[in-house]
Amino acid sequence: MDVEHWIVTGWRGSGKTTLCREIIHYAQTTGWDVAGILSPAIFEAGVKTSITAIDLRTGEERTLAHVRLQDETDLVFGNWFFNRQTLEWGNRLLRSIQSCDLLVVDELGPLEFNLSQGFVDALNILQSSAYLLAMVVIRPELLERASAMIQPTHTIELSESTSIPSILQQVTPRLDCIRRGS
Repeated sequence: MDVEHWIVTGWRGSGKTTLCREIIHYAQTTGWDVAGILSPAIFEAGVKTSITAIDLRTGEERTLAHVRLQDETDLVFGNWFFNRQTLEWGNRLLRSIQSCDLLVVDELGPLEFNLSQGFVDALNILQSSAYLLAMVVIRPELLERASAMIQPTHTIELSESTSIPSILQQVTPRLDCIRRGS
């Protein structure tokens, strides 16, 4: 059976990570083996101040990026300071995935595509067949480049007005078909 690649795309604040979290929850409650990284934003007083990286198998969380320097080795990109140790941890985690049903990579962005840094090992595992479905979060400005590399079978485009429950109603039947192998 061929593996499927889904790209989840949308501008900042459109619900990409929220949708991934909901699909992950559905998959886990229906018996899928889920692996990879989810990267939710952390808000303080309504302002995005950091991003966490979560290992989807163990639940371990680490600070991925912060608006303030956290360590002298942080990788500076735009207004963000990325923790190099978390990036290395994430790449080790991705390399360690031998197989799973659902692989999630939230997200591949300018660090990976423009600087060959960040969660670059995700690009290698996405070329494997170690999973039934890979769901990858990609920013719209990188969609064309990522699509050429990942060759998605499905692209989910979100906007601020997108209804996450509506999207879930559309994709869960496909998840069930993938799981059954049909």
